[in-house]
Amino acid sequence: MQQMRPETFAQLMRLPVQLRADLLEFIGSTPVADGEIIALIERLAGGETPGLGRAA
Repeated sequence: MQQMRPETFAQLMRLPVQLRADLLEFIGSTPVADGEIIALIERLAGGETPGLGRAA
C-alpha cells in the first residue's frame, strides 16, 4: 500500500464520519494513488457519489 501524504490525510479527516469511513475502507482494500484520493475527497465533499452523479 502506498503511503498517504499528511495533507491528504488531514483533508480526509474533515469529511463527515460516514463518508470518511467509506473512503478509508475503499483505500484500505484497493491500491489508490494520492492524487486519486484527493479527487475522491473533493467529489465527496462537493456532495457527489462517485459513479452516480450528485447525491440526493
